[in-house]
Amino acid sequence: MLSFLAIGLYKDSLANEVRNAWANSDLVYVQLRSVNVSGESCLVEGLTLRRDAATFKFKQGEFHFLGAVEGRVTGAVFLGDGEFEFSPSQSVEQRHLGLLTGKPSIQERFSKLLLRFTDATAEEIKIERSPKSGSPSSTARNVLENYRKMLRKGKASSGVNLDARILTDLTWQGQSGFFLAIFDGKQFGDMAFAIDPLGHPIVAPEEVTLSLFGETNYGLWAATHLKEHYASPGADDETHQLVDLVHHKIATTAKGKHLAAVVETHFKAVAEGARVLPFDLFSRLRVSRVKDGQGRELNFIQEDKEEDAALSVILPQGLKKGEEGSLTFEYAGDEAVSDSGGGNFTLDARDNWYPNSFFGDRATYDMTFRIPKSLSLVATGQLVGESHEGDFLVAHWKSDIPLAVAGFNYGRFKKSAVQDEKIQYTVETYANREVPDFLQAARALDETLASLNTTHMMEKARSEAQAAMQLYTRMFGPLPYGRIAMTQQPYFSFGQAWPMLVYMPVIAFLDSTHRHALNMDATDFVQYVSAHEVAHQWWGHIVGWKSYRDQWMSEGFSEFSASIFAQAVYKNNQFIEFWKKQREQITQKNRFGFRPIEVGSVTMGYRLNTAKTGSITRDMIYPKGGFILHMLRMLMFDSATGDQRFGAMMQDFIKTHYNQNVSTLDFQRAVEKHMTKEMNLEGNGKMDWFFRQWVYGTALPSYKLDYSLDPAIDGKVKLRFKITQSNVDDTFLMRVPVYVDFEGNLQRLGTVPVAGNTTTKEIEVMLPKKPKRVVLNGWEDVLAVTQ
Repeated sequence: MLSFLAIGLYKDSLANEVRNAWANSDLVYVQLRSVNVSGESCLVEGLTLRRDAATFKFKQGEFHFLGAVEGRVTGAVFLGDGEFEFSPSQSVEQRHLGLLTGKPSIQERFSKLLLRFTDATAEEIKIERSPKSGSPSSTARNVLENYRKMLRKGKASSGVNLDARILTDLTWQGQSGFFLAIFDGKQFGDMAFAIDPLGHPIVAPEEVTLSLFGETNYGLWAATHLKEHYASPGADDETHQLVDLVHHKIATTAKGKHLAAVVETHFKAVAEGARVLPFDLFSRLRVSRVKDGQGRELNFIQEDKEEDAALSVILPQGLKKGEEGSLTFEYAGDEAVSDSGGGNFTLDARDNWYPNSFFGDRATYDMTFRIPKSLSLVATGQLVGESHEGDFLVAHWKSDIPLAVAGFNYGRFKKSAVQDEKIQYTVETYANREVPDFLQAARALDETLASLNTTHMMEKARSEAQAAMQLYTRMFGPLPYGRIAMTQQPYFSFGQAWPMLVYMPVIAFLDSTHRHALNMDATDFVQYVSAHEVAHQWWGHIVGWKSYRDQWMSEGFSEFSASIFAQAVYKNNQFIEFWKKQREQITQKNRFGFRPIEVGSVTMGYRLNTAKTGSITRDMIYPKGGFILHMLRMLMFDSATGDQRFGAMMQDFIKTHYNQNVSTLDFQRAVEKHMTKEMNLEGNGKMDWFFRQWVYGTALPSYKLDYSLDPAIDGKVKLRFKITQSNVDDTFLMRVPVYVDFEGNLQRLGTVPVAGNTTTKEIEVMLPKKPKRVVLNGWEDVLAVTQ
């Protein structure tokens, strides 16, 4: 068995032993890791390399090739005068580039470039040219070393071990096509263009990316599928998964900040021929051994925790598609768990404390935990049993329902549990008996905090979760899990939901007096964090997302769910106020001068966070994703049947994709299945107009209402009004709601279809009496500015 726990393992005295132990292609990784510029070079003038939507023009200069690995050249350094051009094939990406550069494409000059590849780039450069041999260029070697450092542990690192990725192709018969160019852009700084046929790990399954690394330009500026993938249907359902993980048997011990585990992972091969399997494991957890199902020790790759720590397992031969197998991992390390004092622990490596492929690779779990016996533990799944062994509590948890992810929380907990007979569900609450050290310190400084104790607010946390569970079960349908645990974590600013297990911020367990004393009122956040996180049991778990393009549904639909919680618990005024604040969040400029709504489509996800735009994604996909569902609800609302049509659509969507990952297109199909005739604004039975504008677009329409009220016979009143829509393109369509206010009671009169930048014809309506006022968008039905 060989493990690469540090680069020094093969650079220093152990190098010979490593090389002798590796057999055949396993030696390739060692060679890839240390490959350098050779003495082979090639002068070029007027060479053009085209890769998908990118073009590299090498006007004049010299290529210096890396040394061959097992007879194959996998890289080269260019020194000279070159130009890069890239125009993404998708309009949403062109628009995003336009926001960042002022143009829908990018042109950049460069003088230094590193290429790494498994395609025929070397042959393409050399063809009809005569490479020469000589001493290796020291300048080219410096370029290689500088970019290698950037890619391994610097600002260009993306959590991918480049050498292991190249090894994947070299050990997989018939697999090729990987291409990476990283270069010194003269206008925007260092950047990388990449094509990975297996999908870039950050934006998988998309294969084409443009990343920038400068302090003022940092970000993933573009990502698409290969152009030919859009030419045929199915790109939406594309996957580059190598194996499907189906079951994890986990035995773990947690004590203090240390976590040790043995994990037996069962899988089914999805791809034919793969030998190098990547896994996501927290970098501080160091693997000591990997075995296959026959007990044979396998080679694996795990570099230093600060440099290329991504884990890969090397199989002795390529997998057969459909083949079933298992791997057993042994590992341990610190920092996956944090200790905040007072018995407050939390799992920081939330989704990679065990070797996983990606969030949402659904599997069943059999988990045994050992923790100090003075503590208690709660996990995803069902508790099978608990016992004591010496100084340890041993807890056995199991899930026969495939889960998107598994996790646990533990501490010196007090537990409360209620069985809700209406929905046949158990709602549990766990709060620590002692507060974390940082709150202990605050308590010592302020007598107002003398009574600070998070267990006092347990029932509030439980009752809010129970109310949300009842409400969402009626609206979206029942869950299969049977229980949910609301558990305290020692962090203030966020919550997180795993199946059956919610990590709640400690601030949610503090009353308003204590929050005020700590200068942490955060009323809105505390009011809705439970409702939002509970909703993830539906949006994120029973229905997950296929790719980062679809994650907006998980967060947006959970934010929408919090709004119907607001309406049910705090009534209509608070519901309207909820959406007003959501609109303000989307439309207010951040410190970089950008409004979240204008930065990009919700389908671009966390890629929208760049050095130019700031961390803007949270302020866009949560509220706008919620608004998208809110607008559909309002469009489908019926005064006689209320939310019946909308609820039927949402329940059908869940039943159709039960315990599956879905795409945005899947959701559009569900909407089209249940759309009303009033929603058929293009007359084709499709909702393209809505998704084009609100999901993929960035428009924020403005509305103005002009109206008059005139007396009519029998005490009635004649309403005459016109609606003006502006700040949109000529294809923009929307049904705009009109409300009348009778003594503080807003009643929807109806909706009016409006197209483009226009004013409707005058409309007349007879009212039974004079209203206090007539308004548009009375319930924030449309994400818009209303005058």
